[in-house]
Amino acid sequence: MKNRKSRPKMEQVKRGKKPKRSSRVAADSSRTETDRKQSGGTAGRRRFSLKKMIVWTMAAAVLGIFAYLSSCSSTAEIKTAESSASEYVDGNRAGKTEKVGGESIAVMEKIEVLGTKQSIIVRGHDTDNPLLLWLSGGPGGSEVGWTREYLSELEKDVIFVNWEQPGTGKSFRAGDMKEMTVQDFVDHTIALSELLIERFNKDSLILVGHSWGSIIGLMAADQRPDLFGAYVGLGQQVNAQENDMLGYKLVMEQASARGEDKIVKKLKENGPPPYTVEEKGKYTYLFQKLHVYSPQPPSAGHVNEMAMLFPQEYSLIDTVNLIRGVINGVNYIYPQLADLDFERDIPSVDVPVFFPTGRYDFTCVQDITYRYFQKLDAPLKKFYWMEHSGHNACYQEPELFMDIIRSDVLPLMDS
Repeated sequence: MKNRKSRPKMEQVKRGKKPKRSSRVAADSSRTETDRKQSGGTAGRRRFSLKKMIVWTMAAAVLGIFAYLSSCSSTAEIKTAESSASEYVDGNRAGKTEKVGGESIAVMEKIEVLGTKQSIIVRGHDTDNPLLLWLSGGPGGSEVGWTREYLSELEKDVIFVNWEQPGTGKSFRAGDMKEMTVQDFVDHTIALSELLIERFNKDSLILVGHSWGSIIGLMAADQRPDLFGAYVGLGQQVNAQENDMLGYKLVMEQASARGEDKIVKKLKENGPPPYTVEEKGKYTYLFQKLHVYSPQPPSAGHVNEMAMLFPQEYSLIDTVNLIRGVINGVNYIYPQLADLDFERDIPSVDVPVFFPTGRYDFTCVQDITYRYFQKLDAPLKKFYWMEHSGHNACYQEPELFMDIIRSDVLPLMDS
């Protein structure tokens, strides 16, 4: 790769109540005590039988869904257009069966990262292409379903690696969110990057972080710039306390304007952020309402939420663990971000940086991201306004995002 220091700095790019039940009254007050006991016992047995029936029916349904999803997701057929890799290879059972060096690859496997078994999904048409590591949002999220649905065309240009972060999804048992820190996730990002670079015989890789992933991604790029040929921050978080306070005010204003007094009351009871680990549920409530009240672009592309929860690569257990991971991440990891301020802590980075940003992103507020971009010192930096997007810009305008990767990021990487 060329000397990054010699590249000129770039500027902003504009891209395109139920009724109450009455008390039950005995129909025959002359019944004996024995009659009442016998009657009560019969009703109790009926209620018990009904409960058993409901439980067994639900259990059968869950097992049926689990069997179906498992059959669809374990080593499933790949539907990427023109891909010569027609099936996943389970690296845990079949060993290292992918062909490295000018061949296609489609591997779903567990690898050891810092002493724990973590899952990765690797896909690409040509292993001679540059390596790209995707850091999902959260904390505790997974975007393999979204990247497969919206960004699979990039598999023709890069070796696309989806990482199931410790404590969620397919890597749920690799980490305990109650014990982990933000720096732990950064350390795992760095360690995984080293493993991938060695495995595929590359000098560096492209690191892409979305939302929460942009936090650990930028920190990893700052701490180990030698590993990364480029960093792409999507929905780049910069200052958590300022960001969340703006979100709180937005929800309060919108709820007040709509006369939704219960929500206003709840927000006032919770108080403004930041919140501590002991105040479980307050961040979750705020983020849920922010999702509802955030302004939407007039022509935003629809993002399929089910694709995230039920990707082809997941079993039902993986989906359950993904939900558990997000809950734990918001409860135990997100409160650690109260003092996050990249303008103060990372004013410069020795890696080319790119910020594709949704104009309507009020989850990681776009104005704060742009302010940071203007101040940031980097060997190369570019900012892109994605005018028809919110927080999930890469999925709402996937063609534009992939064009940014192909035209501006890939030329920096050695083939």
